[in-house]
Amino acid sequence: AFGPSDPKLLRKPLSLFRITMAAMIIREETKALMAQWRLSLGRRASSSLAGNLKNVKPQQASAKAPAATQQRNLQNITISSSSGPSMPFPPTMLREAPVQGQQTTTTTATPVSLVACTAVNAGKQVELEFADGSRYEVHASWLKDSNPCNKGADFYRTSASDVWKLRDYTVSQVSPLQGGRQLEVVYETSAGARHTDVFEAQWLHAFAPFVGKALNSLATRAPEIKGTGSLLKDLYQRRKPWMSDVEMPTFDAATLVESEEEQIKFLETMICPGICLIKGVGTPERLEREFAGKPIEDLVYKLVGKFNQHPVRSTAFGVMRKTVDSAKQGADYDMSNPLSMHTDHSVYQGTPGFLQFLYQAEGTVRSKVCDGLALAEYVKEHHPKAYKLLTEVQMTHSSRNTLYTKEGAPRSVYDNTTSPAPFELVQTHSIIELDDEGHVQKVIQSETKRGVCALPFDVYEDFMEAYEMWTQLCEDDRFIKHFHWPEGSAVVTNNYRTLHGRASVPPEMNRTMAFGYVNKILVENRYRLLKQNQAERANPELDSQWLTRVPNQVLERLVLASE
Repeated sequence: AFGPSDPKLLRKPLSLFRITMAAMIIREETKALMAQWRLSLGRRASSSLAGNLKNVKPQQASAKAPAATQQRNLQNITISSSSGPSMPFPPTMLREAPVQGQQTTTTTATPVSLVACTAVNAGKQVELEFADGSRYEVHASWLKDSNPCNKGADFYRTSASDVWKLRDYTVSQVSPLQGGRQLEVVYETSAGARHTDVFEAQWLHAFAPFVGKALNSLATRAPEIKGTGSLLKDLYQRRKPWMSDVEMPTFDAATLVESEEEQIKFLETMICPGICLIKGVGTPERLEREFAGKPIEDLVYKLVGKFNQHPVRSTAFGVMRKTVDSAKQGADYDMSNPLSMHTDHSVYQGTPGFLQFLYQAEGTVRSKVCDGLALAEYVKEHHPKAYKLLTEVQMTHSSRNTLYTKEGAPRSVYDNTTSPAPFELVQTHSIIELDDEGHVQKVIQSETKRGVCALPFDVYEDFMEAYEMWTQLCEDDRFIKHFHWPEGSAVVTNNYRTLHGRASVPPEMNRTMAFGYVNKILVENRYRLLKQNQAERANPELDSQWLTRVPNQVLERLVLASE
């Protein structure tokens, strides 16, 4: 063996192994020394802070910021870091150091907690660093403009003139509260007025990629927000087509009313697979037109909101019966007339009926549905030329509605003694509508309501060949799901996706069916509310004042973090 001062050792080249071992020993010793240094600094800092806190007078919040005043409590703070002049060491050195201040609250940091913050550029911006390592710079005026204290009990801004004063505010002090769960911001105006706001760190973390300047590689930059967006977008993009063997999801009406979690599941189900059966809706007290659809109308109001109101009909729901009088309203109302597979509202511009509710008020039948997404995917894979035509060439659906009197009551279209309240309907569109990213957004199909189409001469024959194939596929048993539909239950379909046909009614069976629709905006915003409530249940500190009035793209980050 060689001694440490042996000249032979000095002349012998060091092996890579020895160099590596030496580096590892030095690194481990350094870690131990740094840990001791952090602990020592933390104790020194906590002693200093404990003395200083006795002399701290809380900043007086402005009269317009009651929420900020309620949230501030300087005697209940866990300081993760500080960038003020009284701290003689970098804030990052205190991230793992236990700080023992007067009446401190110890909390476990989450990735969205604040670990450092400082005002920069003469208080015009604020730098924020989160526990996940991301760092952003945000405008001080954005903070002042965005705090929930600017809203009233009606969720509207309390002043229309505050926007004129934003540039007069600069940040004089920022500090983490509650172990980094909150941020306190003290502003000053050119006149010397002071104002204090408190922010939830999770809320800031959700907004930062959209409004902040990324300061390191861990800070992501979100795309600029364009359009309203949707909390259902991710589910929408992950939809799967289904065939005749699909299992139809089933819900219980009473459970849906009682459970918001079940309501969330229901609305997600209506995106994929886009069909379900609700049992236990019950039967109406009376079968007259004004009462036949009340059970489903009341249920839908509790789950989503009001049915769309028909332009003329006195009730929001329609009623079909297996009677001679009902058949006189036209082919749609004649239950002896077989209907091809179709979507509803093909003649209404924009297709206002997004969800369709079909309620079996009287009688038990068998019915059928098929998946327009599956049809579209099949054509795309096996007949790409036809798919291109069906997604690009536009045809017209149109009709004149004369089904109701001026009082909103049903009338016979064959009766010239009653006066109708007529209105025109027209929609020109592609059979398969795609969104900006090429996903199937909507299928619109109703051969009986197809109008006179002004198709270009050069594409007419090719398009009609593709359309004929499409209508045949709509009736193909490989795609059609048959199901049992009992009295007192409701079938719900996504009318942008699911086609339905005429139910099979036994000869001796009386049948009364009520139907109604809700629009897409109502569904989207109901889902938004339900997800906000769900996020608040998971984290009560992130309540409605933080979850409302924010873009869907930001809210998505907030609600996903709470799941």
